[in-house]
Amino acid sequence: MDAPGRKKILFAGGGTAGHLVPAINIALAMRSIDNTATPLFIGKRDGIEREMVERFRFDIREIDAVGMRRTPVGFLKFILNWRRGYRQTLKIMEKFEPMAVVGTGGYISAPAVRAAHKLNIPIYIQEQNSLPGLTTRIGNRYADIVFTAYETAAKYLDADKCQLVGNPIRRDLIGGDRESAYLQFDLDPQKDILLVLGGSSGAESINEIIGAMVLERFFPENWQILWQTGRRNYSNISRSVPTGSLSGGIVPFIDDMPAAYAITDLVLSRAGAMTLSEISVSGLPAILIPYPHATGDHQTLNAKRLEDAGAAIIVPEKQMNKRLRNTLNYLIADDTLRKKMSAAARKMGRPDAAKVIARTILDRIK
Repeated sequence: MDAPGRKKILFAGGGTAGHLVPAINIALAMRSIDNTATPLFIGKRDGIEREMVERFRFDIREIDAVGMRRTPVGFLKFILNWRRGYRQTLKIMEKFEPMAVVGTGGYISAPAVRAAHKLNIPIYIQEQNSLPGLTTRIGNRYADIVFTAYETAAKYLDADKCQLVGNPIRRDLIGGDRESAYLQFDLDPQKDILLVLGGSSGAESINEIIGAMVLERFFPENWQILWQTGRRNYSNISRSVPTGSLSGGIVPFIDDMPAAYAITDLVLSRAGAMTLSEISVSGLPAILIPYPHATGDHQTLNAKRLEDAGAAIIVPEKQMNKRLRNTLNYLIADDTLRKKMSAAARKMGRPDAAKVIARTILDRIK
């Protein structure tokens, strides 16, 4: 790690996969462009970061950090852990001596951006959402560049620092092998596939209504489901679905998203920014159920852009029971409409965002 000539870059973004995946994708792009690039990740102790980062053979150091809950006790825990995490991050940076720090949001990113400012290390921020998170809005003042995915994000930031590039996705997301994907997920190549996603943690409300539809045998014979429940909900759901009632497969989490997207005909999902970027590049029609408690309702703002382009249909969570069955029936029955939505989604995709961000940072630290 300390070999001379190495371009050492520290990545900080986590707490959720939505903040960590962009950092991983930028680091992967850097490694493909320049073999002297040496990323190091900071993650939450005992969080999801270590497992995800080490899968791609990146090093990681863990710090103490918690998200901020809007209660007196939650706020106190956040402050105490933030200070501890900040001191730990300073020590990591002093030892690693990064040439740049890349923050991708979430409570892991905040102490890293602040420590980089103190040590006079160049800071680059990547913001996934149309409404920037608190970490980005605070860290924006210290950043050299803020890479954005939506034009509207610049309204809340220093517009002169913003560079609109899209969300960084993996290049191998496109062109997954269909034949091996059917085998991997044990699905029937003769049937269409509805991919159900609720984010890395799962979405209980979506899981509940899909479970009810499966029990009532809602889906036609020529359709099957690839259902990502989230790890927390998997055991209960897999036990509650009787053998033979489900055409398709139930999994806690999908690691191989290129394979999943390659065989999908329709997506039912939350409206996390990275998921929307992935399904756009993959050219998939979607029904989107934004998480209603997201800060500033940013998932609805993200989803509206796809709906306005004709690539998706939004079903608010409070209207799910009334509208979801009719919307699914409507799209399942109309192959022509799904193809139009697919074309609209593909037009919105920005497949080169990760490479653009990676090359920009590497060029600036030469």
